[in-house]
Amino acid sequence: MVDYGEVDFQISVWSPNVGSPTLQVQGDSSIALDTAAGAAADNPSGNTVYTGTPLGGNAADTGTTASDFGNGNVWSIQLYAAAGTVDSFSGLSPVAGSTANFFVDSTVEGYAGSWNSSSAATVPGVANGSPATLAIAAWYNGNGVYTSYAQALAAGQLTGYSTLGVVDLNGVPNIPPDLPGLGQAQTLSGGITSFNVYSSIPEPSTIALGVIGMSAFLMRLRRK
Repeated sequence: MVDYGEVDFQISVWSPNVGSPTLQVQGDSSIALDTAAGAAADNPSGNTVYTGTPLGGNAADTGTTASDFGNGNVWSIQLYAAAGTVDSFSGLSPVAGSTANFFVDSTVEGYAGSWNSSSAATVPGVANGSPATLAIAAWYNGNGVYTSYAQALAAGQLTGYSTLGVVDLNGVPNIPPDLPGLGQAQTLSGGITSFNVYSSIPEPSTIALGVIGMSAFLMRLRRK
């Protein structure tokens, strides 16, 4: 769960979809993370279906592999930003000082695995009162080995990022007043939603089928 300290914005970061580890999913869900702990569903609620599990949330999970979704310490999250309106995540850059792990303390925000981003983060290169595009990225940090989204992605680890939202910055000199959640009054366009981490490397069966298909194509060329 990602909570900016405002009850009107709450999203979730999920593990890969069951049976579809290479599928990127983005969008808010109506599923409550943990009703026993009092954790509500995404706010605003949506219709996106996630078949995995939320990252973090199990204080008893001390595993350190990429399949240990309950151990928030092996999963990192960071704010990404760019000046003006940007259409794709690739156009954003990580914001220094905004990296954190998922909490695993069940007393935090009423649910283990939450990340509270209420601390201020300065977005460089954006004048006070000017718009900026923001997003959130998450990745498996290899128990401290991968210190950035880019490192984890290059190593073929599980990574993911949210949809993008545009908001006017304010503060001294340029602090987001709030993350631009979907449907919030201060969001100028788009809006950050829930998302999952996924594998950017195709499954072996997919690669094998691709090789077989190419071989058949070459064989047809030779017959002509």
